[in-house]
Amino acid sequence: MALVTGLGNRLDMSLGRTARNCTFVVLLAAGLTACAETEPVTGGTKSAEGAAPTMGPITAGTALPAGYKIDAERTIIFGTDERWTGRLSYTTSTSTSADEAFDFLHKEMPQFGWAEVTAMRSDPSVMTFSSTATSRTAIITIARAPTLGSTRVEMVVSANGNSGAKR
Repeated sequence: MALVTGLGNRLDMSLGRTARNCTFVVLLAAGLTACAETEPVTGGTKSAEGAAPTMGPITAGTALPAGYKIDAERTIIFGTDERWTGRLSYTTSTSTSADEAFDFLHKEMPQFGWAEVTAMRSDPSVMTFSSTATSRTAIITIARAPTLGSTRVEMVVSANGNSGAKR
């Protein structure tokens, strides 16, 4: 009888854990569903003809080459104007190599108030810029895209940490 009672207690404890786990999963799913109802601000919208989205003033303050095409599935932008943060993902035109994209960003980002912190030309190339005017950092990755002759650029822009915080 003691063996049966011991098994019953273990079963009760196991069922209690299972119920708590199920409750957690249900609450987590409900929370995620509530978050999913709010659309994130993304890089742009496609036109009626299905053309690539445009960024317009959303990504103001960054250098973008002529003929770029936004990857709307990989782009997520928070905020607008020169204080936006997030990830901007785009491909260049088929006539722009990764080296040309690197050279373009190296030359043009300072025109928008960004100071180069580091740069490494390779495959993929990585560049880091900082803007004291907007207190942001941009990390840019440049790589050959799967599409013949085009280049993929990922620009992740974030706010700088609180420089006044004690460490």
